[in-house]
Amino acid sequence: MDIRNPTADWLERANQLAITARLLPNTVHDVNNALQVITGSAELLDLAAGADDDVRRRGLAIRQHASRATTFLTELMTFTRDTSEQSQRLSLRAAVERALAMRRYSLTKLGIKTTVDGDDNDAAVGNPRYLLQILLNLLINAEQALTGRPGGRIGVRITAGDDRVLLAVADNGPGLSDEVERRLFLAELPIAVPFAGLGIGLTVSKELAERQGGTLMFAPAADGGSVFTLALPAPAVDGH
Repeated sequence: MDIRNPTADWLERANQLAITARLLPNTVHDVNNALQVITGSAELLDLAAGADDDVRRRGLAIRQHASRATTFLTELMTFTRDTSEQSQRLSLRAAVERALAMRRYSLTKLGIKTTVDGDDNDAAVGNPRYLLQILLNLLINAEQALTGRPGGRIGVRITAGDDRVLLAVADNGPGLSDEVERRLFLAELPIAVPFAGLGIGLTVSKELAERQGGTLMFAPAADGGSVFTLALPAPAVDGH
């Protein structure tokens, strides 16, 4: 970022992202067409005369990976097209699994292990689009904190209370300095922290949490990493 004119750099980056969003539907369409051809060719391998078990295994693997890619593209398009502002009853665990699936490649490449545990009662009231955006921001920040560090871990824990459901995302990274922590959620130009993109992911996430009647908080982890906790309203008890 050019410190002489950071706002101009923000605007240029925002414009780049807006153009990318407009290009995305055509790109997804073309890639899906290619995946259909790949899937069809793999199916023909099964039907080919004299195809042995090894060929069939390879054809099955091709179809499985093509199906996974198609699912990811569908998720990506759904995320970019969703403009709903309404809150609804939703599953936090399902939202976490969806976000992790969208980051699977990066997490695997970086060698980061992930866990999801906590209460079986994971129902909360929130906006699915807002929730996914918050989760992706938290995962990406954790990935960046763990880049280049062996044994990286991201743990997600869901805890249900009487009127709030907590979703904590913890990493075993280096943690944050006092100065970074002090300015973490401030709506200002980004400071020199290792967060990519526009540098406003956490500020936006805090705003999105509050739009859903929730909160987003930070605390140092016991092992020196970071813990971000999202609290959302619990569903009302029937009849109350």
